[in-house]
Amino acid sequence: MRPQIDTNLYFIAESLFRTLNVSKTAKEMNLSQSAVSHALAKLRLHYKDELFVRVSKGMAATTLAKELQPSIEAFTQQAWNLGQVKEKFNAKTAKGRITLTTTDLVEVAIMPSLLKRLKKEAPGIQISLRPTGGELPKADLENGTYDFAIAGFYKNLPEGFYQTKLAEDTFSTAFRKGHPLGSGPININRFYECEHALITLQGDFKDNLQRTVNGKKKARNIVFGSYSFTGLAWTLAQTDLVLTAPTILLKKYQEYFPIQIHKTPLEVPKIELRMVWHNLTHKDPLKAWFREIVKEEIEKLF
Repeated sequence: MRPQIDTNLYFIAESLFRTLNVSKTAKEMNLSQSAVSHALAKLRLHYKDELFVRVSKGMAATTLAKELQPSIEAFTQQAWNLGQVKEKFNAKTAKGRITLTTTDLVEVAIMPSLLKRLKKEAPGIQISLRPTGGELPKADLENGTYDFAIAGFYKNLPEGFYQTKLAEDTFSTAFRKGHPLGSGPININRFYECEHALITLQGDFKDNLQRTVNGKKKARNIVFGSYSFTGLAWTLAQTDLVLTAPTILLKKYQEYFPIQIHKTPLEVPKIELRMVWHNLTHKDPLKAWFREIVKEEIEKLF
């Protein structure tokens, strides 16, 4: 019969799955590197498998380790949950400030309903929004300056980070009421003949809607770029500019401005809105609760 294993080793394994680095796991678990290496050796002996092997950049999990990962993560999560029973989180009495780095798209889409909910369920919680520049603010999440990052353009998540998909949205095209483009079918040729506005967080005018039409390359005539998702509503309502943007944003425009929304005459990949956070805040009861209510409020919109 296979000997019993020290279940504490699973907590080290769970950390290794995320960091893929012995020194980072040692720091996270407040252990020496030799202690982590010794624990890994015990796991290897028990499972008769290397579990984690060295590669060009850090370590990689073996096939067996990947098979074990869901069970190990479920075990460690359950163990942590059991440890929290005596200190059940109470939103009504909770105090604190949650800082998110995000775009004003997220602000206009969910903040009104989220703030109303917080007033009822967690009146002692403050929310601070900070702008995101188009790239994941890795250092600020690692040091606790930001608790969460929410956007639709974060790629290649670093080690030690978690993420959850909040929503998926299509792109639509909008312009002012009475715009010439709205006088007939919006085909590709008419679309490219217009002057366009662009949301550009970093100031570049790269057109990701270039297409080949009848053997000829077509690109938008972009005459105006703005870092702001929301500020463009005023410009759109008072000019002949055309904007292609996430549908949820354009619907918010339409609530307050004379804007028409139409299906974009091109195939445009959907945007996935994701929330990212660091291991630093992963087990914080307030932050865990906040993650859930953000998901619930966003799900109401889609």
